[in-house]
Amino acid sequence: MKPLPKRIFLITSTEDQDRTHKIYREGVEIKRNLMIHGIEPGNQQQLWYGTTRECGVGDPGHESLCSSTTCPMCNHIRCRFDIGHYGGRYGSHARGIRVSPASSKSHLYARNLIGSQWTALLLDSVVVGNPQPASVDESESSVPPSGFDSIVRSESESTTEQEFTLYHNDAIRPLYLVLYQIPATSST
Repeated sequence: MKPLPKRIFLITSTEDQDRTHKIYREGVEIKRNLMIHGIEPGNQQQLWYGTTRECGVGDPGHESLCSSTTCPMCNHIRCRFDIGHYGGRYGSHARGIRVSPASSKSHLYARNLIGSQWTALLLDSVVVGNPQPASVDESESSVPPSGFDSIVRSESESTTEQEFTLYHNDAIRPLYLVLYQIPATSST
């Protein structure tokens, strides 16, 4: 049985955050001219992001962001990105923010440091631009190769197995905080 979202919160960003995201998207579109190929400006997509929650933000009774400067979830919601702090997860040494079209893929990165029965993911607005298919040589990169804006990794031909690595703080803005519970498995 698949988990179903139980709590969904709309995330509002500041005018300045929206402006810098839009400027980045427009800059990518000017460089790549993606719209002539029927692609959204800047190849903007809604993608999933899983990270660590130090607090219970989103849990019943915990609707406010925590004040910790080290809580990845709350800092992401506040749009405080520093690409230098990302990377090194699951054997990857690349510096960048990893997002996926598949919530199941991003679920692998979602962690609770508190005893919560809820798991949280973020649905983000992401400027993918022109993604470079990953190769072994890019595994420790901190910038995409020349002519590209992100790197895409695929474990199979399916787009649900894709994972994009972003290298610019303004390439991503959180839209929704989504909480769900993993159903207990029955042993019959």
